[in-house]
Parts: sequence; structure tokens; C-alpha cells
Amino acid sequence: MKRKKLFILAAGLVLVSGSTLFPEHAGKKIDRLMSALQRNGQFNGTILVKKNEDVIYERAFGLANREWGVRNTLDSKFLIGSVSKAYTALMVLILANEGSIDLNATINAYIPGYEGPGKNRVTIHQMLTHTSGIPDHGAIPDLAKKRVRWIYDSDQYLELVRETALKFEPGSGFQYSGIAYNLLAIACEKVAKKSFKELLKEKIFIPLKMNDTSLNNNLDLDPKRAYGYEYYLLDGYKLPSYLSMDHCKGSGGILSTVGDMAKFNHECFDAQTLTSRALYEKMFTPHVKDWQYYGYGWWIDTVDMNGVKKTLISHGGSTDGYKAYSTRIVEDRVDILILENDYFRTDVGVKWCYGITEDIIDILAGKEVRAPKKSIAKAVGLAIGQAGIESGLARLSELKKDDEYQISAADYYYLASELDKKHLLKPEALKIYAEGVKDFPEDFRLSFHFAEALAGVNDEKALDLYRNCVRLYAGSEENKRFSREYEKALAALGGHADKNDAQR
Repeated sequence: MKRKKLFILAAGLVLVSGSTLFPEHAGKKIDRLMSALQRNGQFNGTILVKKNEDVIYERAFGLANREWGVRNTLDSKFLIGSVSKAYTALMVLILANEGSIDLNATINAYIPGYEGPGKNRVTIHQMLTHTSGIPDHGAIPDLAKKRVRWIYDSDQYLELVRETALKFEPGSGFQYSGIAYNLLAIACEKVAKKSFKELLKEKIFIPLKMNDTSLNNNLDLDPKRAYGYEYYLLDGYKLPSYLSMDHCKGSGGILSTVGDMAKFNHECFDAQTLTSRALYEKMFTPHVKDWQYYGYGWWIDTVDMNGVKKTLISHGGSTDGYKAYSTRIVEDRVDILILENDYFRTDVGVKWCYGITEDIIDILAGKEVRAPKKSIAKAVGLAIGQAGIESGLARLSELKKDDEYQISAADYYYLASELDKKHLLKPEALKIYAEGVKDFPEDFRLSFHFAEALAGVNDEKALDLYRNCVRLYAGSEENKRFSREYEKALAALGGHADKNDAQR
């Protein structure tokens, strides 16, 4: 069925179909938010918001190629990172429905001779739910130094993961594991005697008419690919490091568009034609809880929309140069799909995909969402990287007078903390902390971390800041979340607070 467009670029209408009456001009409000994020250097990519077959909002922003100035379009393709795990989970369930895989069998039933973590013990179900104890990618020795650049076939990858060990007894905990999902992809290959790329194409992409989706190969040419970039605090945009996608076969290697991701969501949540409904039910069962519940390849949570609790099923993804987020509000049959080809290697001035999604959900619920301003801290970080701390401080002073920019206590903290701990620029960090405490003297976190950074540099000033922390902790219920920091401040003051400090 051809989609009915309710919002094309900057034009918005009211969506009245289905169980939810979205607020008037929801599309325009989303566009105002996204346009501001793009102007601020906080979004570069594509977005699609839809209900059933009706498009609430869709638009492409920014550049697919920064060197040549080529713009993103709605059919630009992006790596979707760990959103790919849902595709791997569905592939496993399709083979389970065919009788080729038993979810309760161990990995060795499908990868004979497997000698990696959990051999003859971990089950397919445990791998799907991250309860197998198999560690994540970082457990592979020397991975970041050299192996991430090497090309591996499936059997060579199995040899690579032999060097890792279980994090816990299978079924007794939760450990998010890219390795487990790569092993699931290899198990599918062994069962079907086909490459995972062929399997996905044959059993998912072709049936769902996902013509712009494939399992990525570093050597493949694709005229619609958006190039990935990374943003660094001191350097700005750079090309990403090379990562062989053999390390992400089942955990994060899919290249897709927002339109094709919507087709995949429609299959999983609505049509359910590729495997049995009982297995789809398993996919969306909250099997285990970490920070949210996890099903098979999806995080499961709830969201409050105007006093009504609704089911929120989502997954984020990131890989060098790319970010992605796929969300379904189940009761309203609403999808929010975000793809970006800029990955921030800093927490300064960043609006992550999940934060954008939360703002869009608020807009759909009729709440007012302020258009964000540009980040002073981000601009100051770049100025420091280009010309040093004095240039950065001058930029700070200048931008404080510009209404298009803003800075918060959190911005000061992230900027100073990264300068100190990530870039080993302690003198520069101390000057940023000093500016932050001057502008936000009532912020507990700023005072505490400034005091920590001053240890051995200016102990007298550090003690003054610790005393301020004691005062702020006693006077604010919100600051009780900093109980451990408060205890450290007390310890630095000799284990007790001056009553006058605590009561001021």
C-alpha cells in the first residue's frame, strides 16, 4: 500500500487516524527541533517518524560526503550498528521456525568443534538475551590495536574468540555481547550452508522489499552510501578509523535507510509473516532486565504519554562514523527512525539519538520542546584545540554574549573533565573548572570535580571547594545522588563537616 504523507519536509498536518490524536502541527514542531539540531552541528543524517503507513515527518539533513559537499537524501544508506541485532535475532527465529535451530540447544549443536567461551554450555536463547556470559568485543586481546583492521572469515573469527573467557555462569547474569551475536550469525551460516549476507538477503531483505539494505562489506561500492565521520573535542571532524566489518557480522554490520528500517519494523510489529507469531512473541518478551528489559535483539521499556503508560521497544547502534536509533511506540504503532553519519568522540555539546527520540515522543504527546541553542562548550573545545587555552577563554567570553549559544554546568563539567582525563591538559582543565564554578557556584558536581582536579596542585583551594560541596549536599535533596562524592569530600575534610559549612 502506498504511504500517505502527512508531512513533507517543512509542511505539517494533524494526524488523526488510529488510537492517538497527535497535536496540531506535530510535524512542524519536529522539523523546528531537527532544523535547530542541524544548525547547531548536533545532527547530520536522516529521520522518519510514521504511524502505520502514514508519514508524520521525514527529512534528510547535512552532508553525505563532507569533502565534496554532497548532501544526504532520504535514500542515503548508513551503517545501523547494533540495531542490526534485531535482524540477526529474526534470522535465528526464521531458522527456528523451519526446524533448523532449537533455541534451547547449545552453540556447539550448530558450530561443531566450537572452543570459545561457554562451549557446550551456552544456549541460543542465552546468546539472544545477552545472558550467556560471553563477553563483548573489547575482551578480544589487542583488538583495538591491530586485529580490528584484519579481515576474517567465519572460521578465523572462531579462532579469534577462543582467547576470551566467560564473564559469568551462563544464565546467571547479563552481559551485552557483540561476540555472542556474531556467533549467532555464524551458527546460521553453518546450519544453512550459506553466508550470512546471502541468508539475510534471501530470507529477510527480498521478502520485505528492503532493496536498499545489505550486510556491509568494506570492499563494496555503493553510490548511495553516506560516508561516516567522527567529531573530536579538540580537532573537529575527522575520518573514522578503519574497522573490518567481519567483526560485526551479526552484531552491527547492516547498511540501510530509514525507509527500509520502517519496512523491517512493520514486519516485526505488525505483519509478522516471516516466522511464527509465537516466535515473534518470544522476540518481544522481556526475558531479562539490565537498565531496561531485553528481548531478542530489542530493548523493552515503557514511556508515559500524558498519564498513559505505553510500551516502548527500541535499539540503538553505533559504529565508527555512524549512529542509529530505531523505536516503536507499540500501542500507537508509531516508529521513530534516526540514522546519522557523524559519531561524536566527545560528550561535549552532543545530542545523542535517544535524547532526540525522547524529545520527539514529548512532541507527539503534546508537550512543548524548546529548540536547542548552540553549545558554547563545544566551540570553546575546538578553539582550545586550534589555538590554545587563552583563545578558548576569549571564545567563551565572546559567546556568552551571543543569544544563539548557551552553556550549562554540565557543559563545563564535560569540557573540563575531558581536557583533564582524556587529553591530559590539566592546566587548561583547571581554568575551565574555575570559569564553571564562577558561573555556577551552586552546582555540586562542578565544585567536587574541580576540588578533585586541584589535588596536589592547590590543596587549600581544594578544601574550600570540598567545604562548598558539604554545604550544597546538606541544602539540596537533589544532591543526595552524589552521596559517594559527599563522603569523599568529608574524608578530605578529616571525616567531619564544620557545622557552619553544612548550614550555610
